Amino acid sequence: MMKKLFLLLIVVISWANAVAQVKVRPGLKLGLNSAKLTNVYQSERKLGINGGLFVNVHLTRFYELQVEAGYSNQGTDYKSSRSGGFDPIIDGNFSDDINLEYLYFGIANKFFPIQNNGLNLIVGPSIDILVSENPNDFYVPFDFGLFAGVGYEFAFGLGLELRYKQGFLDVRDSYWSDFDDDEYDFFDGDNVLNGVLQLSATYRFGF
Repeated sequence: MMKKLFLLLIVVISWANAVAQVKVRPGLKLGLNSAKLTNVYQSERKLGINGGLFVNVHLTRFYELQVEAGYSNQGTDYKSSRSGGFDPIIDGNFSDDINLEYLYFGIANKFFPIQNNGLNLIVGPSIDILVSENPNDFYVPFDFGLFAGVGYEFAFGLGLELRYKQGFLDVRDSYWSDFDDDEYDFFDGDNVLNGVLQLSATYRFGF
């Protein structure tokens, strides 16, 4: 009987110690995007912004789980040309962009390899919902991606993160597929995917 009580006491103490280490901290983030769509003719990186809210759950000294929701401006810049017309303003070389705006929901797994150090490695999935597009009505309404990166959390709540997020769904709808089959060759390959490099500042409340 005493042995069982002793084991129960150990379990209770271990559980209480684990609970004491758990910290739930809300926060916000704001940063810059450098985005590009794959397989777009003469595409270049497009600058945009990202921002959002998160809830950070500190579970152990080496692992945190972070649930995120926010906004991300993506797409691509590209160069093109027109010729053979009668308008010198329309004919010639020009630059344009594809602008895609998403609301995203992500789960970030943050690993801290060095004890008592804010350096962390980040990896997780993301679901992105398209809320605005230009040109209009030519893109699928959502995307699924994975992100990975590195960050640093300071003791006073501020943090810095560098991530790369790769989408896995072709962003074009059937209109773009038909358009490209009509010998315009705007797209260079079968899949047009989101890719975005994100540099963000974060702040955790209740640190």
